[in-house]
Amino acid sequence: MKVLHLSHSDGGGAGRAAYRIHQGLLGVGVNSVMVVQNKVGDDRTVLSSKLDKFLAKLAISDRLDILPLNFYRQRQTNQFATQWFPDAIAPKVNQINPDIINLHWICHGFLKIETLAKFNKPIVWTLADMWGFTGGCCFSQDCDRYTNSCGACPQLGSTKDQDLSRWVWERKAKAWQNLNLTIVTPSTWLASCVRASSLFGNLRI
Repeated sequence: MKVLHLSHSDGGGAGRAAYRIHQGLLGVGVNSVMVVQNKVGDDRTVLSSKLDKFLAKLAISDRLDILPLNFYRQRQTNQFATQWFPDAIAPKVNQINPDIINLHWICHGFLKIETLAKFNKPIVWTLADMWGFTGGCCFSQDCDRYTNSCGACPQLGSTKDQDLSRWVWERKAKAWQNLNLTIVTPSTWLASCVRASSLFGNLRI
């Protein structure tokens, strides 16, 4: 079996957690490969999704991904990912041709929402935060609007139902409706949030 891990990085909190899973699989003889946007280590089994190291350092996709936030001057945080910018991940996935894909933290412009439907592979998503089932925020704070399609997002300072968070949520709902997807959470609290979400409430956790 060949496992492909997709993670924004092999460093940092979520990235190191993803890397440990990758190393653990290699350690028991599983054919495991990791593809990241921001490679910080020198492990040859970790591949960069960027063809040009200079462009990777510029973090162009990271910066373009947050452009829609500029329309929300009253927003509370920049920890909000729209994942709208095109990526080149699908051809790399097809080239590697894994049996299963393990998603980790995929924000900062790493993986466009609609790209997941192009994989045509079983997907296991190891959630590092709440972004997978919200309209864009990584942590909902006291907001539970992710249980009802988001919109009027307090983190955006929005009072409109048809705001950026609803747009992101609707893109996820449309693009991911036929995915062969299994969710893994690191805590029972996050699992309960997934079950309560309007996006993933009927999936395997």
